[in-house]
Amino acid sequence: MAKCGKIVNKELAMYEKFLKIINNNNGVITTKEAEKKGILRVFLKKMTDEGIIKRIAHGIYATDKFMYDDYYIFELKHSNIIFSHNTALYLHNMTERTPNKMDITTKRNKNLSSYKDTINLFRINDNILELGKCKVKTIYGNTVTTYNLERTVCDMIRIKSTTDIELTNKSIRKCIKNKNFDANKMFIYAKKMKIFDKVKNYIEAVI
Repeated sequence: MAKCGKIVNKELAMYEKFLKIINNNNGVITTKEAEKKGILRVFLKKMTDEGIIKRIAHGIYATDKFMYDDYYIFELKHSNIIFSHNTALYLHNMTERTPNKMDITTKRNKNLSSYKDTINLFRINDNILELGKCKVKTIYGNTVTTYNLERTVCDMIRIKSTTDIELTNKSIRKCIKNKNFDANKMFIYAKKMKIFDKVKNYIEAVI
């Protein structure tokens, strides 16, 4: 009987530990994160079977507290991706339009072809992948990886022929007028991306 009591107490302690971890993470956790914290997969399955948590994607579990966040979930599922272009503008509140698809920048060898209906994929060389990378919060309060305003302006100018020109101009002007925008940083990025003249000419034309 005493042994049974110890098992019950151990399980209760595990429940409490897990709930504390997942609640401190906005109600969501990956299998990898759970295992790092000492929570076994079998325990995740047990809690799922009991309805305490639910499996919302492969290797991702959430409580009822979690508000589904497409950007956050996509980043949890895929490493080495950065939200960019129109999605970056949206995350920085620099555009009035909610993107129909997520703009994703990643390595050249990254295969995300199965998401062609929901994302616009931009593959670039590793040497400029992390140029201007930063963290922002989504409207649900989750932290995701995107590009800063300076890198985003460079990206938008680089592909402006494939975007809504009027909307692009309006968003770029808004970025430039932002009190935290650093024009010098933008030109440094432009040089590294080998689009300095294109960025310089464009900025001179829209200001």
